[in-house]
This record gives sequence, structure tokens and C-alpha cells, in this order.
Amino acid sequence: MKKHGLLKILGILLLLVVIASYVLTGRSGIKDFIGLGDVVFNGFKSLYYFFYIVLFILCIGGFYGVLNKVPAYQKLLDSIVAKAKPLGKKFIFITILIFAVVASLTGMTLPLLIFVPFVISIILLLGYDKLVAITSTIVSIVVGYIGGIFVTFYNPNTYGMTTYETFVGLENKFGNMFPKLLLLFAGITLLIYFVNSHIKNVENKKVKYELEDNEELKINEVKSDYKKIKTWPLIIVLSLLFVILTLGLVPWNALFETEIFTKFHTWLMDLEIKTFNIIPNIISTDLVAFGEWYSMGDSMTYMLICIVLLFFTLVTVLVGRVKINDAIDSYKEGMKKLLPTTVIMMVAYTVLVSSYTNGFFEYIVTSYGKFNYGLSSLLAFLGCLLNIDMYYIVGGVFSPILNLITDETVYASVAILFQGIYGVFSVVGPTSLILIFALGYLNVPYTTWLRYIWRFILALLILVALVTLLVVLL
Repeated sequence: MKKHGLLKILGILLLLVVIASYVLTGRSGIKDFIGLGDVVFNGFKSLYYFFYIVLFILCIGGFYGVLNKVPAYQKLLDSIVAKAKPLGKKFIFITILIFAVVASLTGMTLPLLIFVPFVISIILLLGYDKLVAITSTIVSIVVGYIGGIFVTFYNPNTYGMTTYETFVGLENKFGNMFPKLLLLFAGITLLIYFVNSHIKNVENKKVKYELEDNEELKINEVKSDYKKIKTWPLIIVLSLLFVILTLGLVPWNALFETEIFTKFHTWLMDLEIKTFNIIPNIISTDLVAFGEWYSMGDSMTYMLICIVLLFFTLVTVLVGRVKINDAIDSYKEGMKKLLPTTVIMMVAYTVLVSSYTNGFFEYIVTSYGKFNYGLSSLLAFLGCLLNIDMYYIVGGVFSPILNLITDETVYASVAILFQGIYGVFSVVGPTSLILIFALGYLNVPYTTWLRYIWRFILALLILVALVTLLVVLL
């Protein structure tokens, strides 16, 4: 099942959704069958509704396709690898810490994928395997999300950005600061221990995975004078890309009630020369302030991210002195590399469209009638598996479970539980977009990933359960 294994698993899951529609009651209170033709239509709907994710992933591929043509990128990788080698495993541990803390402080998950291939290349060039590369980047991002101090999401019930605490009904949006810090640093410690154990097992030849091909390391040979190549322009480009994404995607007003970026945006848009508005007339009237990108909705937010990424791709072409024809060809090659990954993502979204349209899972939750930590956690995980997108998870899973709660004293623990369950799902769920990207990019079979990661998942589940229990008791 190694070849196209994840695609087959998603196909089985989609078939189970179809079967469930014939057995379970739909959202309307009656059986609402999903026919085979409906599955095909839902596939096209998923492409229509979520094309922005496809475009986002392809833009990442194109960006690195161009980077691989830039001599400074090869030199930058070589320089970092040379400096990181004396650190040994400490470099991996530092990488885990950085990704986790950044994800916790910014709340970003999918947007951080833009920087993942860069770090993965460094880890592989250092001689570590693909599983270490995925764990040190993707899994550390998810650990940061689970212990996320400033994690926000779009709430379809209130039409605004919210934290998990605000979503469940707490007045203090940062009410779970201590439990989240505990989750963050305990999760980082667990992950470092897990990765360190795997590295030791690899060194002692106690594990065997068929993960030998490293196509993601195919970088063009540097033909110019190596010593004269300057890396600082590329460092500035990558740094500015990160800063702009952070400024744009962190909801500063919703989190900290600061209007500095809103006021700056108003001033900038009002700049004029003899009644000629410079920014609106030359660039666009649709520009939004930093911190308000998510207010446009997911589709427009990711379209804006794509525009930013395309802009920095063009800047990379200019500073890297890449010929236009070579840049276009490399961009197409980079997109082509991630095209199969986008197909798998669309199948995952087809599962979402099919299950959410039918509504049998939401009916199961509402019919359950009472809140229970154990069963509700299981329902939350299964709901994440079927719905994948946070907007639909909140509307079709978390909200129905929340409506079952009659004791307001459990709200704080439920916020921790929801955030933790979504994070655990993101590490192991076959429909997890961030996991699909990692496995697709590095060509790692899903079954191999499960055999590798299950011990860490078990430990992470226990950690989330213990911290949730701690919040209940406090």
C-alpha cells in the first residue's frame, strides 16, 4: 500500500462516508443518501471552494523551484550546514524550539509551510532522515499550536477572529495562559526526547525505513565564482517575507486591541498628490491593514498570501540574477513537484464536502445529548478527521459539542481540549493538510509515518489529558 497509500486511505474514508449516509440520519433528520455521482460533484465543489489552498501550495512549489536556480541559495544552505554540523543534534533541537515558539506566538500553521522546505533541506543535508525533517518542522509547528498562546481562528458564529477561550464563552481571551505554557514546553520536551531517541536508533541501526531518495535536494550546480556569491540579499528577502506574513496574519486588534496598523493603513491609503491617491490608484484599493488579512475570509487571505509570495519570487529572480526563461521553467517544475500533493488535498476536501453537506456527524453529536470528556474528545477527533478545515470544524463539530455543556465551570478545560484535539489530529490524521504537505513533499508513505509517530502521539494525548484534568481541578 506504499504507492499512493495516502490516496487509497482517503478513498476508503470517502467510501465510508458514502456508506454512513445510507445508515445514519442526516442533518435534516432523515437519511440523505450520497450517491456515487454526488461524490464526483463534491470533488468538483471542493476544487471550486478550496482552490485557494491548491494555489497556495503550488506557489510554494514555484517559489522553491526558482530558489533552486539561485546560486546564493545553494551557498546559503552550504553555509548554514557548515555552521550547524559542529552543533550536532543540538541544531535539530533548536529548530524544534524555534518552530514551536513561533507557531505559539503567531498562531500560524499552514502559512509557515512557506519556510518548511528551506529548513528540511538543511536537515537532510546534515545527514538526518526524512522522518527527523518532518518531525522537526511540521510536528513542532503543531506542538506550538497545541500550546499556542496567541492562537486564533475565524468563528463562523460571530464572524470574527477569536481564541479558543473566547469561543467557549470565557471573558478573558488569555485565560488559559499557564496551562498553554505548560503544554508548549512539555510538548517541546517530549518532541525533543522522541526525536533524539529516533536519531540514536538510526545510528544503532535499530530502525529501517525505505526513505533513501532525496529529490527535494536536487539543487542546480553553482557555475559562477562561489566566493563572489553574496547571500545577504537572499537572507533579507526571506526575513522580510516572514515579517510581512507575521504582521499581516496576526490579528493585532482582536488580540491586543491595538489600532496602530489600522491607523497606519488609513494614513497610507489617504496619501495623495494633488488629489491623486497614490496607493489606491497605483497599487490597489482593496489592500487591507496588517492584522486584518483574515477578515477577508480564508479564500481571499490565501490569495493575498499567494500575491505576497509571487512578489518575493520575482524579487528573488532579480536579486539572484536568474534569466526570465529559466525562472519560468523552474517555477513550472516547482509547481509540478507539488501537484500530486494538491490532488490528495482535494480528495481530503471531498470528504469534507460530502460529510458536511450530509450532516450525519453533526446529527450524531446533537443527538448524544450530554457532554463527556472521553466520548466528546473522540467525537471531536472524528469530526476533525471528516471536516479538516477549521471553519467547518468549528461549525459542524466544536459548536455542537459546546452546545451540550450545561456547566460553565468546564469552559476553560474545554478550550484546552479543543485546541489539543485539533493539534493531535494534525499530526496523525490522514486528512490533515499540513501532514499531507509534508508526506507528499518528502514522498513518505503514510503507513511508515504511523509506525514512526504513534508513540509520540500516545504521549501527546496523555499530556493533553493531564493538562485538561489540571484545568478542571483548578
